[in-house]
Amino acid sequence: MGWNFRVQKNGKFRSIPSAENHRNIRKKIKAVVNNSNYGAKVKAKKLAPIVRGWRNYHKSCDMSGSRNSLWFMNITANHKFRKEKKVNRYKANKLCDQAFPEIGYEQNQHVNVKGTKSPYDGDLAYWSGRNSKLYNNATTEALKKQKHSCGHCGMKFIGEERVHLHHIDGNHSNWKKDNLMAVHQSCHQQLHWSQKDT
Repeated sequence: MGWNFRVQKNGKFRSIPSAENHRNIRKKIKAVVNNSNYGAKVKAKKLAPIVRGWRNYHKSCDMSGSRNSLWFMNITANHKFRKEKKVNRYKANKLCDQAFPEIGYEQNQHVNVKGTKSPYDGDLAYWSGRNSKLYNNATTEALKKQKHSCGHCGMKFIGEERVHLHHIDGNHSNWKKDNLMAVHQSCHQQLHWSQKDT
């Protein structure tokens, strides 16, 4: 998973990115920053998804230290950017803001399983509700609205079957709440097959 886990003296659980995981992200950032084929603007664009992905993955960890905030990598990139003739300090700072986007983090946001609950206890409502937290805001809202049941077949979401977000009118640009429906992967396929037939 790329994390180190500790239980502190006060009994609270703490996790941070592992040394190996941090070494890997440094390698990826250095490969982009030191690439002479790219200008500063291109480097910033290429770094942004790498850094954003890494920070999103670790958003449940303690990211407060300078190492985990990638502060040193940010400074190194800034110096490299400023070596270009047309990039002054102001532009370099702006490019670094783009290259190292801020992502919020919250330690210990994992919610413990209640009492003696088990994935095999048959409590579909509890487990489908808990699993809805794994999805983005639009999918989560659709799940809550549908009481964690599939909008097509009406069955609860169980196991590891992926929840899909279906656009009712077929327009993937229409993100209005009334146009979104959470469905099973298999139901999503059926819906699209039926739309092709009509």
